[in-house]
Amino acid sequence: MVGDPLGDAREALAAHRIPDRFTLVLRLGLARHKEALAEAERAHELRRTLPQEQHRPETGAVELAMATALLGLSRGTEARTRTVAAHDACLAAFGPDHRRTTEARALIDRVDGA
Repeated sequence: MVGDPLGDAREALAAHRIPDRFTLVLRLGLARHKEALAEAERAHELRRTLPQEQHRPETGAVELAMATALLGLSRGTEARTRTVAAHDACLAAFGPDHRRTTEARALIDRVDGA
């Protein structure tokens, strides 16, 4: 992936095996995305337990959080799938000018450009 900071971080960790501040900073960057993905997965499970009428205001939000974390973990194909699903759901629920629909479109562009 061109311009993939986390892929670069993984490569740097593989090449730099000294436990120092540099290693710490790289690991913290990677952890942030793993933790975000885990939290988004917990949100997804919570949403599944809520009554259907409580889903609409959060349409696409969980998918966007998951897609952002996946992209940060260099899992672009999965990120794109989630982002397109979020965009389609937001477009249907809110229309093209809603902030979340716009956010999803921007994330699709970011994934495609990565």
